[in-house]
Amino acid sequence: MSIDGAAASPAQAGLPPELMPVDYTDEELGALIEAILLVSPEPPTIDEIAVGTAVPVEDIEAGLVWLEDQRNRGFVVQRHGRRLSLASHPRFADRVRAFLGLDREAKLSSASLETLALVAYQQPVTRSEIERVRGVDSSGVLATLHARGLIEPVARLATVGNPIQYGTTSVFLNHFGLQSLDDLPPLGIIDGKDGAKLLASAIEEPPLENVDPGETPS
Repeated sequence: MSIDGAAASPAQAGLPPELMPVDYTDEELGALIEAILLVSPEPPTIDEIAVGTAVPVEDIEAGLVWLEDQRNRGFVVQRHGRRLSLASHPRFADRVRAFLGLDREAKLSSASLETLALVAYQQPVTRSEIERVRGVDSSGVLATLHARGLIEPVARLATVGNPIQYGTTSVFLNHFGLQSLDDLPPLGIIDGKDGAKLLASAIEEPPLENVDPGETPS
């Protein structure tokens, strides 16, 4: 798993001494990743960390696995796609909030939670797709979620009007104490049917003439 430190390859010959191959343990790789994430101004990708540290991607992944297996640390690594960031461990959220003198965050309304759940489980998703499931106008709720940083435009659907597709953000992960979207609980069985399939079916594209025009986030 580790890099062979016996001799540098021709591609590595021009590297400065601090970036020459090192025989890191998984624990050391985990510590290296933490150090990079602590000083990085923006959440880096796994590939950016690998390039910047001259450590192979597979070794960075091994260090991440080690970090994610640790249960007694103050930080957790959050994955938002290929990007990584550090967050305080959810189990300390109340203590951290008290130390910082922060009031408990305003609760989300039932409409916001419903809409946010649709974005989380079906992303990327458009406003019209959300409204097809909810049965009501959702522009105001989407604007609120966007203003709070819980969702963001991630693409445009390749159809008439090119409507905006929304996805969740790293703020969403922080808010719900998740390390990645893989930690979302399964939708389960609803009336004897798979919940994920029911949602996908409910959100299917309508006939072309019924597609909403493009949208602009607030």
